[in-house]
Amino acid sequence: MDQGTLATNEFYKLRNSHFVYPVEFVVRVLLGRYSALALDKSTFRGSRILDLGYGDGRNMPLLANLGFQVFGVEVSDQINQMAEERLEKLKVEAVLKTGRNVHIPFEDGFFDYVLACHSCYYVDEGTTFDNSIDEIARVMSSRGVFICSLPMHDTYILQDAEVLSDGYYRIVNDPYNYRKGTIFRAFKTKDEVHQALASRFEDICIGFCDDDFFGVHQKVWIVVLQEKSLTGV
Repeated sequence: MDQGTLATNEFYKLRNSHFVYPVEFVVRVLLGRYSALALDKSTFRGSRILDLGYGDGRNMPLLANLGFQVFGVEVSDQINQMAEERLEKLKVEAVLKTGRNVHIPFEDGFFDYVLACHSCYYVDEGTTFDNSIDEIARVMSSRGVFICSLPMHDTYILQDAEVLSDGYYRIVNDPYNYRKGTIFRAFKTKDEVHQALASRFEDICIGFCDDDFFGVHQKVWIVVLQEKSLTGV
């Protein structure tokens, strides 16, 4: 097990409290009504959704309440075990498996929705963001919906980061002390986000969140999009 995974295990072990709360952008996307976002909420109930890189599982109770069949992938068995214990107490059913952004252990076309909340931009050594996007698209049904967040190039976690090439950064300073040394793919503009996703997805709707939480300045793109139809229809 690599050092990054060990640090992640310890991080989630420390914050393994009984009560967790969903991320705000996830609540807004799934429950809000916006003229620029055409998301058919009538399709939620009974649909299979993957919470990719779900962390402490904070979005899963909301997903279950909305009627989704919930699945999750995280980087270690230990994180899955901690999440299973919490979800059991909350009476939330979810199928959890161990994997990576570039290795999602489900069959082709399995999911109607994929949610990647602060996760799909982590890039393993020797892989690219494009590899991760290809793998996400592989497990999605035709015209499936992908909901994700992507970091802006000047968000707090990238302060003093080592600048690599082509929009990649290696984390140097992490206030939460578990992402040091990890590689992020970050994006400066909406056009850059669109270009990175347009080969596999369409109907790309991009918003952003720019919040200063008492000195922690989080700046992320929020993206909702659909996989391109194999038939072109």
